Amino acid sequence: MPAGPTRMRREIGEIPATLERILEGAGEIEAAAAAVGRHAPRWITIAARGTSDHAAVYAQYLIETQLGIPTGLAKPSITTLYGARLEWQGGLLLAISQSGRSPDIVAVTEAAREGGALTIAITNDDDSPLAATAEWALRCRAGRELAVPATKTYVAQLAVVAALVGALRPASGLLGNLALLPDLLRTAENTAEQWLGGAGEQHLDRMAGADRALVVSRGYNLATALELALKLKETSGLFAEPYSSADLAHGPVILAGPGVPALAIRPDGPIGAEVDQAIEAIEQRGGHPIVVAGSDPLAATDALSLELDVPEMLTPLPFAVAGQLLVEAVARRRGVDPDAPPGLGKVTLTR
Repeated sequence: MPAGPTRMRREIGEIPATLERILEGAGEIEAAAAAVGRHAPRWITIAARGTSDHAAVYAQYLIETQLGIPTGLAKPSITTLYGARLEWQGGLLLAISQSGRSPDIVAVTEAAREGGALTIAITNDDDSPLAATAEWALRCRAGRELAVPATKTYVAQLAVVAALVGALRPASGLLGNLALLPDLLRTAENTAEQWLGGAGEQHLDRMAGADRALVVSRGYNLATALELALKLKETSGLFAEPYSSADLAHGPVILAGPGVPALAIRPDGPIGAEVDQAIEAIEQRGGHPIVVAGSDPLAATDALSLELDVPEMLTPLPFAVAGQLLVEAVARRRGVDPDAPPGLGKVTLTR
């Protein structure tokens, strides 16, 4: 274990400033949005891997709910391994990659551009092959990320996606609420730190002592559940399984029990009520859910409540910050260095 704060912890603390830089550079996002308006895509495909794939899930929810454009997730091997030629004309290919160096994502972007699709990349590396391949490259502006687990780059991807959709549909209110997020994220960080050192101690002990866990949410925050489960796997070797609360009810709830900690991401409103059903089902099987919630009083009394005064569609950003802090704390309690998980590198190249 490193002495003092981990790199992962320091990089989580850099997230609010990263968002401020994204907001300051809104001009490039507005230009890309204007290109989308001119192109008028009938459908959108998103190409991503790993953590970026979870940002893609968020983008899919946001695009379909706010823009009404059917959106799917690419299967890169269709292009790279099977060699299939797709009809890209009339669509938009959105490529999301922190490094911008994964050969399969670059190859799909190249094929889509050659096939007539508009191509936009979201990446943290301005000089990457992906940034050079896409017609438009939107920067995450996160600076160099040293810890192997992606933290600030993931939240930056969510912010860029939200800013792009907000520019395409000003009536969504996304842009105005994005301006509130840097301060809100700082508050969420402080609130989570206090909770982890107080009421959350028993939950940390329970999760740190387990060998498997469930992570549950729904809607926009399905992406949060997917990402935090991956982070638990990466940093602690904890076999964490993510589920939509709806999918959990279709059989996997049988995995819940006294020795299986569950992390539930519970936004306010109708989705929160749906997540409550999963929480109740887990409790009925003897589980002790860790609830990270907004301000709804229906949430568990010992929940980590973030008091989120933004629309649900932006809550994945503060929920991700709180969840990343929880994950980092679990890793340290397990005696694992979250900055350098054994056997993993910062950039994974797939084809």
